[in-house]
Amino acid sequence: MKKNQMPQIGLPADACEHSGFTEKDTLELHAGQNALVFLKDKMTALEVANAIQSLSALAADLTVVLAAACGLCDNCGEGCENGCPAGWVAGCSLCHDLLDESQTVSIPGYLLEEAGIPADAKLEAYTDEDSGEITVAEADIQQDITDVPPGILTVLAQSGVCLAELDELIMLEEIVYGK
Repeated sequence: MKKNQMPQIGLPADACEHSGFTEKDTLELHAGQNALVFLKDKMTALEVANAIQSLSALAADLTVVLAAACGLCDNCGEGCENGCPAGWVAGCSLCHDLLDESQTVSIPGYLLEEAGIPADAKLEAYTDEDSGEITVAEADIQQDITDVPPGILTVLAQSGVCLAELDELIMLEEIVYGK
């Protein structure tokens, strides 16, 4: 594939039939981050309800894939008394810190500009124990758990999914779907 070419999309006849698409239908393409969805451009109330059900089922399936890749929080290997109930993330210091916005390094825009660091860059901080100085620099890894949509992150945390593992998978750009 050439650099500027988009992926070729073919719609298999059996998939169209299963979806209820006919040759008379005009389709609308809805684009979201990492997803393309085709819908009929005109649908009845029942067709809309069925489309919602299909999309909800797909979202649930993808959530299960992500949760399985991360595993359940076990307090970072420390284990749990009486098992790890859903929501255990609140009791795991590493997972909890990932949700704590006060852990985020924030520097005024004018200082970032002076340092040649883009305003939207992720930052990391280092300390010099001898001098007590803190050095802030642009992080080598520019994607992490803070890039997960807040609603999705809340669902995963409340389900007991290990957020530390999720953060690691994101930073390492691990393939978790379609292996």
